[in-house]
Amino acid sequence: MTSPNDVDPALRNRLIQIGFPEDPGEWKQGKAVFSSNKLEILGHPVMEAWEAPYMGALAKIATRNGGKILEIGFGLGLSAGFIQEYKPEEHTIIEVNCDVFSKLEDFADRSRSKVIPLFGDWRDLVPSLASNSFDGILFDTYANSQTEMKNVCEAFVFFDEAYRLLKLGGIFTFYSSQVKFNAECEQGLRKAGFSNIDGISVPVPVPKDCLYWSHDTILAPIIVK
Repeated sequence: MTSPNDVDPALRNRLIQIGFPEDPGEWKQGKAVFSSNKLEILGHPVMEAWEAPYMGALAKIATRNGGKILEIGFGLGLSAGFIQEYKPEEHTIIEVNCDVFSKLEDFADRSRSKVIPLFGDWRDLVPSLASNSFDGILFDTYANSQTEMKNVCEAFVFFDEAYRLLKLGGIFTFYSSQVKFNAECEQGLRKAGFSNIDGISVPVPVPKDCLYWSHDTILAPIIVK
């Protein structure tokens, strides 16, 4: 999702004005509206088709070592589709919204490589996953509260778990909401235990009416444990 440091404040404020449910758990049952180029939940633009080049880059990074991949957030299934092209040994996907999870189950049924769909909030599910068990992790969720919207980047709260879950040499990437690493994000990664921090700039064809991104590139992080 968006970062207050990198996106026009007017765009961020328009998202906040849409409003969030008082109970973040309501996001689970929120109606998901799918169109040819967008996914909306409770009026929020969760994912749009223009993100495809970026999702492709994140998938390539996350699958660099092959093996077992953890993906958090399914959305339109863009990154999941790209991950499957790299034929992982196993592909675990966590999704919190009921309607989107139904799409994820369909995706799992028709995928070439083994897909394990898990329904629920990653905060509830991830602690039960074994440490040092994944070769790659891709984190891309949508802020479901005003507090999270104001975070420096949505993945910030996941950094500690990413380090715990990865095997030595495993790769972590995420929707960065940044053009380049800002100090807070990099400090958060180092605090979690990561020292090998890199990334690439990915060109993206952002439409003028996009509410959550206003640049022509996004940073694709490459974080190695």
